[in-house]
Amino acid sequence: MKVKLFGMLKTMVPGGKDLEVVLSEGGRVRDLVHSIQIEHPQVGELLDKKKVLVSVNQEIAHWETMLVESDEIALLPPFAGGAR
Repeated sequence: MKVKLFGMLKTMVPGGKDLEVVLSEGGRVRDLVHSIQIEHPQVGELLDKKKVLVSVNQEIAHWETMLVESDEIALLPPFAGGAR
């Protein structure tokens, strides 16, 4: 599964590229997070502390959310902005 990275997360992954994560059928967000924790501990730590959110099909996902190969997955770092 392709996992899109934004902002500071791109600097935490060698080459600044999106991630490719292999999950077995029936995988959930928690399985995705576990795989990322193994391959990219710095990113995994932020996910574990809920400082980075997981988005599935442009909606914030919970750890029990089921994933399928066609899902659009992104990791969303903290962001600021808005009206003054």
